Amino acid sequence: MALASCAAAPPPPARAPQPIVYMPPDPNPPPPDEWNLLPDPTTGQVDVYHEGGYVGSVTGNEPADQDPPIPHPVATPAPDAD
Repeated sequence: MALASCAAAPPPPARAPQPIVYMPPDPNPPPPDEWNLLPDPTTGQVDVYHEGGYVGSVTGNEPADQDPPIPHPVATPAPDAD
């Protein structure tokens, strides 16, 4: 008499659910680092402001080795007095 038996391995135990961790917002976030770029489509000049103060302009005439170009002060023409 021959007996044949098939023993199946028990299934692996179920993984425990991962905990959800909520991080509270930083009570003292850093101030915003605001840059504003104001391009003039007629001249191609881009005025650069940082946190409300004028930094300079990029005119397209900067040296080729400046990548990215560094804003520099540009004299603005006086408005016409009519």
